Amino acid sequence: MVLLIAYWMLATQIRLSDHCWLGAVAVAVLAFTPASLHALVAEDLLAGVYLTAALLKVNDEYLFTERSAGRVVTAHYLRLLGLPEFPRLVKAVPASVIAVECLAGVMACVPGAERWALGLAILMHLVFGVSGNYPFSVVALALWVTVFSPGGGIEVGGPEWVLWAAALLVGLLSMAMGRTAKGRRSVGWLIKDFYQGAVYGALCATAFLSQASGPDRSAPWASLAHGLVAVAFAVNLLLVVAGIKLEWGFAMFTSLRPFGRSWLERHRLREWPRYYALTLPARIPKSLLRDIDPTFVYLATRDENVVHEGVAHHLEAVGRKHNVTFAPQAMTVAAGERVLVPAESQSRPPRRRYLDYPAVVPKSLDRRYLA
Repeated sequence: MVLLIAYWMLATQIRLSDHCWLGAVAVAVLAFTPASLHALVAEDLLAGVYLTAALLKVNDEYLFTERSAGRVVTAHYLRLLGLPEFPRLVKAVPASVIAVECLAGVMACVPGAERWALGLAILMHLVFGVSGNYPFSVVALALWVTVFSPGGGIEVGGPEWVLWAAALLVGLLSMAMGRTAKGRRSVGWLIKDFYQGAVYGALCATAFLSQASGPDRSAPWASLAHGLVAVAFAVNLLLVVAGIKLEWGFAMFTSLRPFGRSWLERHRLREWPRYYALTLPARIPKSLLRDIDPTFVYLATRDENVVHEGVAHHLEAVGRKHNVTFAPQAMTVAAGERVLVPAESQSRPPRRRYLDYPAVVPKSLDRRYLA
């Protein structure tokens, strides 16, 4: 299991998505925690994630600007559905997301309010799921199932067909509401949407129909578990604010500006990571656009963007197959400025590397963006 999780994390990017971190941390913590504390620890992890995500979203760009991640993601999804953007709805999304995440986190901490927190979380994660982030929703609901499984066992009330009905209903809803970045979905994507939705629906029904009322707060070492999880989230938050951790870690689309010095400005023993500016070839063979998505080619070659050297290496390899070059130019942080400029030495071709940092970033280190 440990090897499987390590492989999964390497394949995803070390700049890990929140569900990767949450799943890996939960497995690691629960593996070394007594079964009597599993429900309590799962509840604390959920409360920490919700409250941290809400707190990091409280910034001017997320709440008030047109570049708010909440507004951008919502408007994009509405367009994919073929619906009007509903300006008032889009403007209300950022504050609404903060309020819902904060309320869910607070209720998860209050004895007796766990069921209300679960209901709110189910609705919130369903919206996150159908709009493109089912992996996070599935991991979160798996933890909710654990919350209502004190001692490691769960007793589901009601007939078994309810679980199957929930899985089928949410699976079909996911097929109807899911979209890719382009809107179109292949048969494989439709199957994936149904499968993820079905798993999510089954987890929701399992947690909701559980006979348990919540974690046993009087279990031995419960206070210590509370304290350790709280300290872990406090340290995580401080690492983000101090600029030591990648800026969007456990942030979930926060529109955060990099705090302190960006990772590209920090002194390391090796020059890592390298970023390159690319130039769009004067002639682009149609065959090349069958190997590389045209939208990504457009983003990677825009004047205000640079790409990770692993991406530059791959694009150049594909370009050589079609007798074109993207003319990768090594970039470095300008002295006294927070912007990437051409490096003095241009004899460093991009290397084949894991994509352990964002694939495409702006040249300006002060610009906020969806990572």
